[in-house]
Amino acid sequence: MRMNWPNRLTLLRLLLVPVVVALILVSYYAEINSGTGVWKWYFQSGDYQLPKLMMAAGIVFIVASFTDFLDGYLARKYNQVTDFGKFFDPIADKLLVNSVLILFAVTKMLPVWMTLILILRDIFVDFIRMTLAKKNVTLAAGIYGKLKTVFQMVGLSLLFFVNYTYFELSSNAGLSSEYGWMNQVVMIPMYLATFFSIFSGCVYFKNGYKYLFKDGEKQNGTKKSTK
Repeated sequence: MRMNWPNRLTLLRLLLVPVVVALILVSYYAEINSGTGVWKWYFQSGDYQLPKLMMAAGIVFIVASFTDFLDGYLARKYNQVTDFGKFFDPIADKLLVNSVLILFAVTKMLPVWMTLILILRDIFVDFIRMTLAKKNVTLAAGIYGKLKTVFQMVGLSLLFFVNYTYFELSSNAGLSSEYGWMNQVVMIPMYLATFFSIFSGCVYFKNGYKYLFKDGEKQNGTKKSTK
């Protein structure tokens, strides 16, 4: 199969996932083991210390996230939608986002409960989507699911560059505490992403409910929903 530009961007996003993961892990490993040299380099301003590897991971994550928008835009504009893109695009998205969510939870940059909600919601929606596909029912993307995606990408991008763990040496609890004012402000996009994740998941189930339990009955057409 000849690779068009949307497919190349999807493939690039897949290749960038292990790069982001490796940068986060090496930065975290260096931090907990008091590493020296290149692994310990910081950008520092007062009490703020940004590990350079986390900054690099954040830049790669933003680039990878942008390819998600760009490949879909190009595929639709130039009518280059392919089976490769349909299959690998959602896989690349979930690998990128879920890897970062899990690593941020492990490194205590993100609450575990929030990570679980965001990941389990997507599993729940994907299960409904696959079940409905067997009945020839498609629930199209809606505004609430799109808002969840936007806030999630913005929130995760921010956490690469600003979070309470970068102020651990500060005596100001408002900066160095997970529940301090600074971290709560930075977390606003993630709180909104969590809210829209739950809300859109509930609406998705509501819209698909009448099709889910019609055994053996084939439905045609597309219904607008939230994901």
